[in-house]
Amino acid sequence: MLALQIANIKDFMSKLFLKDTFDSFSLIESSIVTANTFSIDGRIKKEYFTTEENKNREYAEYSTWEALRPFCFQFIKGKKTPLSIKLVFRFPKNQEELLLEQSGLSYESNNIDGFFLNIRYENSIALCTTGISIKTFSLDKSLELFWDQTILTFLKNAKIEFE
Repeated sequence: MLALQIANIKDFMSKLFLKDTFDSFSLIESSIVTANTFSIDGRIKKEYFTTEENKNREYAEYSTWEALRPFCFQFIKGKKTPLSIKLVFRFPKNQEELLLEQSGLSYESNNIDGFFLNIRYENSIALCTTGISIKTFSLDKSLELFWDQTILTFLKNAKIEFE
């Protein structure tokens, strides 16, 4: 697990809420606290869609940040800073196999529950933490270290400053 403090919060929030930097991630859940608490469960409700709609699209378990970002932005826009923001992102399920191949490690995708990036903003501090969920117990941390390095590279490529 990696924990990083964001150095330039204004730039980070712009990349988070106004740009497509994190759009490919799935949103597992969010909690945004302003005058009220706004919570989103990112799980897609298949029963909301018609049989035809479900057949005509690649069905995902969670909505992307791209789809939910405008709603979350509505909760925070204005002159006052939110009291807190919590976002739980998951690396896209359909890209996990490629990520595992790039790692060069001997993990199988059916043994991985997900690669996660958690973002927490509170008291004028923004933190990003990484994590993975593996279905079987292992003392081997090589996949976790690979995920940490992947996120470090992602943040550097996005020009997000961190400590």
